[in-house]
Amino acid sequence: MIIKEVKIVTSDGIIEGDVKIEGNKIVKVGKNIEGNEDIIHGNGRLLLPGGVDNHVHIFKRYLKVPTSDTVRKSTIAAALGGTTTVIDFAFSDRSPNLEERIEQFKESFVNYSFHIFANDVTENLINAFKKGFKSVKFMMIEYAGLKSSLSGLIRINRVVKEFNGYVMIHAEDEELINSLAEGKRGDPKLHLLTRPEESELSAVLRARAIVDKGVIAHVSCGKTLDLIEGKLLGEVVLHHLILSKEVYDRKDSYLFVTSPPVRDPEEIWSRINKVFMIATDHNWFDRKVKEEHREFPDLVPGLPGVELRVPMIITEFIKRGLPLSLAVKLLSENPAKLNGFNKGKIKEGYDADLVVYNQGVKWRVSVDNTHMADWTPYEGYEVIGKPEVVIINGKVVVEDGEIKEESFRGELVKQSL
Repeated sequence: MIIKEVKIVTSDGIIEGDVKIEGNKIVKVGKNIEGNEDIIHGNGRLLLPGGVDNHVHIFKRYLKVPTSDTVRKSTIAAALGGTTTVIDFAFSDRSPNLEERIEQFKESFVNYSFHIFANDVTENLINAFKKGFKSVKFMMIEYAGLKSSLSGLIRINRVVKEFNGYVMIHAEDEELINSLAEGKRGDPKLHLLTRPEESELSAVLRARAIVDKGVIAHVSCGKTLDLIEGKLLGEVVLHHLILSKEVYDRKDSYLFVTSPPVRDPEEIWSRINKVFMIATDHNWFDRKVKEEHREFPDLVPGLPGVELRVPMIITEFIKRGLPLSLAVKLLSENPAKLNGFNKGKIKEGYDADLVVYNQGVKWRVSVDNTHMADWTPYEGYEVIGKPEVVIINGKVVVEDGEIKEESFRGELVKQSL
């Protein structure tokens, strides 16, 4: 297969040319590539590396309120939005464990991998490392029955170093949150008020003192990026870059609840050069589920986003006059590199996960033209461009913005760290 006449977006800039694919690999990048293979005519469209979303919660059934999706539905949405690899989560010492999650994801439309939830070092965690899953998700708040301690984080950090992995940290100060929330009920805005930015900053300072190689997940305030610079990496998610705390003044504010809450996107945009990658923290909850939990503290945090990350971030970069070379680093190259995937770059020898992106169209986000929940937090947002052709593992799976290979399955990807 040869993709002709595209503007190839790399981390070094944009080059005009062609890309040749053999099997599931990119074998040549250059100009005027000839051959008898199938031709995709790019006609000056952008060619992006397939998106790598480092942080999704798909078919989450282990909390009191399950997500409303299936693995198949969320991963089809991912592909339609130009994301070709997602990284979800499994637990080291409770269900769903790694084997159970791998079984559930056999119906995934895109490639997939897993971070491992753990609050201490156990034999199961060591075994996960040996199987090629070397990133640990450490919650600094109680989660799914797991209680955390800094001594547990110290032990995890030590073992992660031995296996050349990394720690992904949910940084919130549980004691501060609980103290501020004590005795309070009602308005969803209390979720924002009891989780101030100091909650994140306090937790980040402690993690910074312990962790050698780590990522702060879903950074919600600009000051965090200042604190971790040169020490830890910052992952930012879509909603913290698009939505502001004003959503808590809406009558339907319960729909927009996330942990940590959205605050001031411009604080993060002004520090975009300190961001390492952009993910989603995708959680597909239909409207009815959110409406059944509309009073603090009985709220359901999480927003659908896996389909919109690539087009909305490309849009923001264009509108803000930021280089698309940086966008593909944050959306694809950096998360792939961090996890040891042979993905995220349009370069000879890399996996052929690619997106032909039509930058010449504009459209507005609506529940009717997206494929996630039965509502969207980004209703009315104007997007510049759309994924037109999506190639996963060398196969065209989306064509003209529609699923082409209904029976396609992505592959499990392990971390080569």
